[in-house]
This record gives sequence, structure tokens and C-alpha cells, in this order.
Amino acid sequence: MESKKDYTIQDLPDEVLEFILSLIPPYKDIHDCMLVCKRWRNCISNVIKIKRRNLNKAIEDFNISWNTITPAPMAPTITKRYSHAAAVHGNSMYVFGGCTCSMTTFNDLWRLDLSKRKWVRPLTMGTYPSPKACGTMACYKDLLILFGGWTYPPSYPLHQTWHLFNELHTYDIAGNCWTCINTDITPPPTAGHSASIHHNFMVVFGGLQRAKTAVHSTKTNDVWKLDLDNWMWEKKDVLGNMGPVERYGHSQTALDDENIFILGGSGGPSFYYNDAWVLNMKGDIWRWIPVEVRNTVDAPSNLWCNPVCKVDDKIIVLNRGRQSSSSPLMYFSKGVWAPPRLDGDPDAQRRNSQRSIDTDENVNGRRGVLKGLKRNNPDADELHQRHVPKLPLRDLPLAAFNNPDDQQPSTSKEERRMENLRRVEEKWKGIQKQKEKAAELKTKHKRNLLEMYVLDISHALDDRPYVTWLPPKSSGLSNGPEETILYTLVEGKAELVMFGGIQKDPTSFACDTNLSKQVSNSLHFITAPKYVI
Repeated sequence: MESKKDYTIQDLPDEVLEFILSLIPPYKDIHDCMLVCKRWRNCISNVIKIKRRNLNKAIEDFNISWNTITPAPMAPTITKRYSHAAAVHGNSMYVFGGCTCSMTTFNDLWRLDLSKRKWVRPLTMGTYPSPKACGTMACYKDLLILFGGWTYPPSYPLHQTWHLFNELHTYDIAGNCWTCINTDITPPPTAGHSASIHHNFMVVFGGLQRAKTAVHSTKTNDVWKLDLDNWMWEKKDVLGNMGPVERYGHSQTALDDENIFILGGSGGPSFYYNDAWVLNMKGDIWRWIPVEVRNTVDAPSNLWCNPVCKVDDKIIVLNRGRQSSSSPLMYFSKGVWAPPRLDGDPDAQRRNSQRSIDTDENVNGRRGVLKGLKRNNPDADELHQRHVPKLPLRDLPLAAFNNPDDQQPSTSKEERRMENLRRVEEKWKGIQKQKEKAAELKTKHKRNLLEMYVLDISHALDDRPYVTWLPPKSSGLSNGPEETILYTLVEGKAELVMFGGIQKDPTSFACDTNLSKQVSNSLHFITAPKYVI
């Protein structure tokens, strides 16, 4: 009798084995599997290429998959924040600083294990950076380079402005240590700028700056170069008078070792830019090159507080969905009424002049006079008797006419006080229920959702450079999270990682009384849809 053969995973076809290996997170675990044997190594190499190709195709087809991880309310995890800095090194994403809506900025460093999807806070040593937000953090070899940022002013003395920093810190990932680097020449205190690594130097552009003798911050378009070998700063003079105007909140992308791509930014309230520039760094003389932006109809509505992420020859922007409502958020205080301004508005003045005069003496706080009735008038006496009800003697508030057996026990002050407290408590519970219902309704019917916008930069380095916003190929509502700004977006391995931010309309910042609930510490992973064999 022929014995039954035992099958193992090695007997599977390569296509089936590759599908099984594709279910493993594309970080440390899958690299450990490459050590099993030569066949597994070849299969995993194919899996990595397929994942990368699928992500590019999903971006081109606007057919991405969202996976959201929201920490439990009481779980030990990273605090909700926005305007933080993030960078990817190996199998981890590092997040530093940021702020909340309660006058708080952070100087903590967190590490996200991208393989296990878990947060870890390293117990770092050395010289910690100051608590700050809107700084930049870039990865160079085994170092994280942190520069600039701002923090809220202290509560005392009063009437202080935001504090900007020009601190330069490095974090040694292997040594788990912060180091503060002091140089003789340094940029002014800067925040809202951008930075990228090229060869052995870091380039910083734009932002808000404040000189030592200045009181207020000013936007800038300066370019600074930091040599990462000797840690020396140099302000670069760019050839020609043509270049991007002063701005902050823009994005900076490294096209290659000699070219930087600048997109969008803000010049202040109601000054938002959607232009594009290339900074060519070939040789000792750098120069700005304007880039034509095509098909702006499919461009996002906001390019100043949304980070971008480069995937091959595409730039990914997450912004308000194309089918979302565009009504601005507004906040009206319940305790203050502001009259309409008539200055400079002839229509309002005309409407105000045509209003009829109110003749009722009991409106708008005016009270009439109740004229007394003449007692010698019989009609008046009859009218008085008809309108004044006759009360039973026992109901009269006179002790002489009340029966002691019919008297109700008087309510003490303590009982009245408890009754008032009970009413206040019931009213408070009703208000809380209304808030919970409103929050639940807002969750069910999201106002604005994030969608993906794609900018083709394959021709950004041509003789006549141009970039093109790609029209969406898929229709329908986005399955992304609610509109968020001031988050971070970085590229992992065959996925994009979005973290934090604040769920706000960028055109109306101070418009809610409870912004803390809109600040997020959720993780969103953007990947290609899963396939089956």
C-alpha cells in the first residue's frame, strides 16, 4: 500500500507563496523571511516590487484604500496634536513636538513601529529641544535633524507674542541621545519653513522669521544651506530677481540631489499661493526656475497647510473632497449681540431708514403705564368685578380666614435649595444629551472628507518645465477621514502614513469653542487595494 505524502509550504507554487508572503507587513518581518532560503528571498523581492507597482497604479487610478487606527480613550499612547514634525527611518516613523488648542506645545519624541503598528516613547538622553511646533525634522543617515519652530507665549508677563526658535538639534537613533549644536552663523528664529536633505547638506527655505530687534514676525523667501559634515550655516544668494515671493506653510520636495520643488504656501490671511518653483543647486550659483502648472481645475483648494508626499514621479496631496460642501464654519457667541455695521453700506442704511417706527410701548424694554380706573364710574366697577376673580376664603393668604386643618406644611429653605439643585441637574443632563446627539449626528454626516489629489511632476526638469494636476478617474464619495489640516504625511514601504492634525476648515481657524475634540492622534494608512489570486 502506497504511503501518503506529507506536503509542506515548499511544495506550493511561487504564485501562491508570493500571495502568502504579501500578507506580511513589508518591514522587519518580511525582511526576516528573506533569510529562510534563496527561493523565499526571490519571492519576497517580487512581492516588494509588486506592492510598489500596485501603489503607483492605485495612485494613478485614484483607487486607494484607507485603513484607520484610532487609539482607545484611556490607552497609553501619543497625545493628540497638530503642527508636529515626522520622519521615517528604517521600520519606524518618528514624531516630535506639536501643539494643542490649550496653549500647550510638546518636546516629546515618539516612535511608531510600522510593523506592529504600536507607539513607543524612547527614554531619550542628552540636551532636549524646547517644546515647539511648526519645526522641521529630516533624516540623515542615523540622525534626525530638528530645526526651528515656535511655541505659545507664557501666561506672564502679559501681552507677549509667540516665541520663535533657531535651535538646531540632532537625535542619534542608535545612541538614543539628543545633541544641541551651536554655531556662530545661524538663520534667524524661524517657523513654518521647509527643509530637505541633499548629499551631505540640508536646505531650508522660507517661513516666518523674527530678527533679534524685531517685535513681530515677517515672512521670508531666504534660502539657507547647512553643511552636515562641519555643521556650518550659509545663506545662499540665488541668481536673478525672479523667484517665489515670501511665504510659509509651503511644501518642499527633493526631486534629485540638485533640484528642489516648492509648491504652494501662504503669505498671510487670505493670501494663498498655488504656484510651483524649482530651485536648481548645480554648482556654486543657485537659481530659481518657474514651473508652469497645468489643469488647475483639478487642483486642490488649499496648498498652504497640507503636507505633500512624493511617490516616484507623482506628488500626493490630501485635501477637501471635490464633492464636499464648501460652506465656511462660523461661530457666534451666545452672550454677545453685534449690531450690523452701516458704514459704507448704502443698502443697509436705506433698509434701516425704511423700517417702521415701533409704536407699541411694551417692546424693546419700554413699559406702558397702567392708568387707574375711576371708582365713581359704574362701568369701571362692573369691569373690575368681572376681571377680578373671587377666591374662596380658605385660599386667601390671611391667617384669620384659614382653617388650621387645611394648612399645608411650609417648605423649609433646605428643601427649596435641594429642589433648585435638582432642577439645575436635570437641565445640565438635558444639555449634555443634546451635545451628545449633535456629536453623533456630526459623526454620521461628515461635512468634508479628505480626498487624494495627484500632481504629475515627470516634466518638472524639462527645458520648459511644467507639472499637471491629474483629473480623477473614479467618481463617488471618498472613504477617507474628515477634513484635516496641519497633519504629517510620510512615505513608508508601499504605503503612505498620515498622523495627527486638526479637523478644521483652513479658512476659518478660530471658529469653535471646543477645539480639543477636533485635534487628532489617529493613524491613517493609504495603500493599494488588496488583490487575490
